[in-house]
Amino acid sequence: MKLIILIVVVLAVIVWLQRLKKNLGRDRSTPGGSTFDHGPSAAGASPQAEAMVACAHCGMHFPASEALADASGAVFCSAEHRRLHAS
Repeated sequence: MKLIILIVVVLAVIVWLQRLKKNLGRDRSTPGGSTFDHGPSAAGASPQAEAMVACAHCGMHFPASEALADASGAVFCSAEHRRLHAS
């Protein structure tokens, strides 16, 4: 029984060392030294945050690119709120 446990432990150590060696080789081959993908910021490009505006009718905040404006310049989240605000 002791022999079987010893064999299992030795095999586990061998497998662990092989994986460690494989991971170290992969780290050296990548430019940053890391195998993890850190997204656009790792490549030097940072995502731009979009301006948020509040609906003049309900107050909900949403991206400015989705805003609907009326003649006075007030912004709304939907055409329905623009219509309700005008009346």
